[in-house]
Amino acid sequence: MRFCGYRKTSVRVFTGRTLSISSPYFVKAKAKRKRKRAPNGTGCHLGLEVLGFIERSSANLASNVIQLAILCPSFDIARKVLHEQGILLDVKTVQRLCRKFGCGAMVNRGEISFDAEPLDLKEATVLICMDGGRLRQRKRKQGRKPDSLKRQGYHTDWIEPKLLTIQFLDQQGKLKKEIPPIYDATIGKIEDFYDLLYLYLQELDLKNAHRIVFCADGAPCLWKRIPELMRKLNIVNWHEALDYTHAKQNLYKIAEMIPRSLARHQTEVFEYWKDLMWRGEFDELRSTIEELFRSPKTRKQALKKFDNYFAGNKDRMQYSLFKEQNLPTGSGAVESAIRRVINLRIKGAGIFWTAEMAEVMLFLRSQFLCGRWATLINNFVCRSRNIVKQFWTPMPNTVGFEHVC
Repeated sequence: MRFCGYRKTSVRVFTGRTLSISSPYFVKAKAKRKRKRAPNGTGCHLGLEVLGFIERSSANLASNVIQLAILCPSFDIARKVLHEQGILLDVKTVQRLCRKFGCGAMVNRGEISFDAEPLDLKEATVLICMDGGRLRQRKRKQGRKPDSLKRQGYHTDWIEPKLLTIQFLDQQGKLKKEIPPIYDATIGKIEDFYDLLYLYLQELDLKNAHRIVFCADGAPCLWKRIPELMRKLNIVNWHEALDYTHAKQNLYKIAEMIPRSLARHQTEVFEYWKDLMWRGEFDELRSTIEELFRSPKTRKQALKKFDNYFAGNKDRMQYSLFKEQNLPTGSGAVESAIRRVINLRIKGAGIFWTAEMAEVMLFLRSQFLCGRWATLINNFVCRSRNIVKQFWTPMPNTVGFEHVC
């Protein structure tokens, strides 16, 4: 970067007040000897980035604005709350701050959420839960705009963002509250989701962890990629547990097929089947289902449901053994995270998101709700400062960076 002198600009401080200042302005250094004044918009104010300014707003102000934007029901409500605090920003500025900060932080996604000191996992069980949510993505319609319409229009298809949670338990299976959990989500494909999970797991010293447990529902796409992920991390031992609540729900779907003549015994039969499932006696469970249904058609449907869901997951459904070993058997953490991260802000009637903004909001809400917001802000400012120093190369007969800033 090459110093091009001081230029007038304005910045916002925490109180919302706008200040006019002269700031050192830099442009990309070129090999040409002839140097002309660079036009506006082609350089940057590196001094402001060193001081932690985001979109010419101080780090404290940006943090306050972004927190309100991700917690309030809409950007407009966040703008109104800011006005009550004496901070006069429009909706587009609030959105721009969220996008600028989110996109900048996601460049170092994974490592930017951790403190400098590594976590001690020698006595900890690392619980990794995965599940999907729902939101509506806004896509611009292709083709020529009809003459009768003022705007091009857009599609609002439902998509399934996938969310991960990483929690840390003690040897008794209880949550270690001194270590904040990790949340994050993406609207990308399943391969993108596992790439995201890999970024977080490689920051943890999993080889020294006491135990590693994966917990999810019965979706095959979530389970079949775990061995490859563990090979990339050089981990040979881990546990897989299918969520007990999802297992009961699927077992109850088979119980609902019971003939009308035995409908009054449906609860008793379901409790008996549930007990067999808890003890891991799946051969006995299948035999009981086969004997109970007299109709060939209903029997075929019930056994198909059993074979598709329970037969392929029976090793992940040894609940009595998991309980003896103090291993978790439920993915309630990710169910709660989906409600708080996605449903309470991003999913809603009349709420549509572009792909970029949906990814940013998923990331920002995840970081705030899992209690890692302060770490995120500090790491973002420090990394911006280090990037500036990395690209600053003093040239002959130029002013030093420390002097101009």
